[in-house]
Amino acid sequence: MLTSSEGFRNVIDIPTDLSSFDRAERRLINNFLSWAKQQKANESYIAKHRNPWWSVRLYQPAPVLCTYMARRPPRFIRNLCEVRHINVAHGLYPIKPLTDEEINLVVTWLNHNVSQKSGRTYAGGLTKFEPSEVENIIIPSIAQLMEIGL
Repeated sequence: MLTSSEGFRNVIDIPTDLSSFDRAERRLINNFLSWAKQQKANESYIAKHRNPWWSVRLYQPAPVLCTYMARRPPRFIRNLCEVRHINVAHGLYPIKPLTDEEINLVVTWLNHNVSQKSGRTYAGGLTKFEPSEVENIIIPSIAQLMEIGL
């Protein structure tokens, strides 16, 4: 379980529309964006492919995070500290509300039942799990997981 965001880096996610900020906030944002341009942040590959370049558009924190590249099966963890992820993990978002106990059951089942065979293995044994491969994992119903007694 991920219970602390200690050691994680921060991502500044400025919205695309800045009209909701007051004059003082806009001045601070404009100062930051000017500084970021001086650092050439707007010239990075990713920033060049964003419109506007400064808006990361982070998703809401995923209740479950999944590693996607390793020489072993993926690891699924509860995101209890609600960190937002970018490209270092996949986020799993239940399509219907689940209790903490139910999410724990799903995570336990995933960690015991997903193998490297479900991903793509490259030379040297590196296995990668694309989002579509994670989406295709068939998870038993909550009732079935409770019957199994994980």
